[in-house]
Amino acid sequence: MSVSRCGTWKVLLVAGWSCWCLGLLCGCDSGREAQPTKPGPTAARIVAGGSYQVPLLNNPSTLDPLYVQDDYGATIVSQVFSGLIRFSPELYVVPDLAATWSVDSGGTVYRFTLRPATFHDGRPVTATDVVFSLSRLFRADPEPFILPQLLKVEGAEAYRRGSADTVAGFEAADDKTFIVRLSEPYAPFLTALGMYQAKIVPRDLLLQDPRLFSRRPVGSGPFRFVRWDRDQAIHLAKFADYFAAPAKLDQVVFRIYPGGKADAVLADFLADRLDEMPVSGSVREELTGLPDLQWLHRPNLSILFYGFNCRHPLLKDVRVRTLLAAAIDRQALVQQVYGGQFEPAASILPPGMPGYQPQPAGFAAAVADRAAFQELTGLASGQSLALEIVSAVESAQSRAELEFIKQAWAPLGVRVDPKFIPDWGRFETYLAAPTLQVYRYVWFADIPDPDNVLGPLFGSRAAANFMRYEDPEVDTGLRQALKLTDAVPRAEMYRRLEQRILTAAPLAPLFYLTSDRVYKPLVRGVQLGALGFAYSTLAEVYWVHPEDQ
Repeated sequence: MSVSRCGTWKVLLVAGWSCWCLGLLCGCDSGREAQPTKPGPTAARIVAGGSYQVPLLNNPSTLDPLYVQDDYGATIVSQVFSGLIRFSPELYVVPDLAATWSVDSGGTVYRFTLRPATFHDGRPVTATDVVFSLSRLFRADPEPFILPQLLKVEGAEAYRRGSADTVAGFEAADDKTFIVRLSEPYAPFLTALGMYQAKIVPRDLLLQDPRLFSRRPVGSGPFRFVRWDRDQAIHLAKFADYFAAPAKLDQVVFRIYPGGKADAVLADFLADRLDEMPVSGSVREELTGLPDLQWLHRPNLSILFYGFNCRHPLLKDVRVRTLLAAAIDRQALVQQVYGGQFEPAASILPPGMPGYQPQPAGFAAAVADRAAFQELTGLASGQSLALEIVSAVESAQSRAELEFIKQAWAPLGVRVDPKFIPDWGRFETYLAAPTLQVYRYVWFADIPDPDNVLGPLFGSRAAANFMRYEDPEVDTGLRQALKLTDAVPRAEMYRRLEQRILTAAPLAPLFYLTSDRVYKPLVRGVQLGALGFAYSTLAEVYWVHPEDQ
């Protein structure tokens, strides 16, 4: 994960109204659909066609997948474009433009066979388009967040530097065969191909006018682009020649609310001008009690935690950190501060991530042993220990959360001193200072791969390891796991690594953030995975007859 990019989102997604989305390996089985909580009857009559209305909380900066840096653009890209592979709602890697693929030579050679498919302008999708689309990733500015997962491709660095005209490890063997050669086995490579920046674009059309393409994109997805009325709406239409089953909807209209105008979105939803919307605290309260609405709640690939500086004199003893982490009642925190919106965390890897385990062996149950804590810290009877917790967000909820932690640690004899640094650059500088004690942090995985969580946070030299956690065995295990291409033993290795990390207690995991959305009564076929709404396709969405709801 790019720390600078992720840092921006960490601030936005835990503060105020901008956290709308908070309100709210290889395989060929597409898995089950993630349905709203009130599924329709099996005999319900489908109402074909129609125009589906969805809120988009701002204008995208671009619709060229390579340069998308926001959820607004990613949402449109997910409807218009296809990649070699995609993710099921359960985050299985499943075929998309690639009908099949094989992995040979010990995990260093991938051979993809493309299915017959066309772009929206009628051009066939070829392996040459694939080579072009993926090669662009190495020279893009700003760098795509999936770039680190692609640098094991042979010749990637030379092409990136400009010392080679092509990527040596990419080959279009024929129109329907694309071959990739890696310098060494690297499991996250395949996962990266499912992210929106790796979508396949028509080479010849894009080269004619890249700027125009960014505003009027042409892909091979279930919906084709129609028009973009800035600050008003983006219109899409069903692509009749889509290589999979055509979408059930005729049109999708993404109504744009610049600046995320919450009141306007809610008003339009209540007036039946929208078929769905994201949900946050105040909106949830206004909608609760309305009849027949359908609610969807799903954890996403993120975790909010409190990190401990393992080198600080007050926190270098693992037993001290364990008592602090164990004294927090996560269930009560989520209920009292967040109204039950989020999912209490007992692990580091979030639900939906390969390797996730609900209750790892290294996780301690909630206790508050003052005597043991005083003995470990050398506190005399009646004395208190001052611990500073630094946060980049100073909102009503973050203050309430810190007050909860203050009350949880008080029985141990700990006095919490909150410190707020809303400027992200100054905040990260403070995290690097040796005087750091405890910090509040949110991590969002860029790709659904456990290395994208454990590696950046707990590798001894990782950029986001502000805990100063060091364990040579964990470092070795992280390197070995990257070379495993068999999903089952790889997930088990990450489970063991997670248990070892939790036993050392460099952090207190608090809760997983969630995606929460509400739908009108007749909507069916919703697919919402752990990657969130921006990665969800509307191709399976439809309505049922009013008499069958």
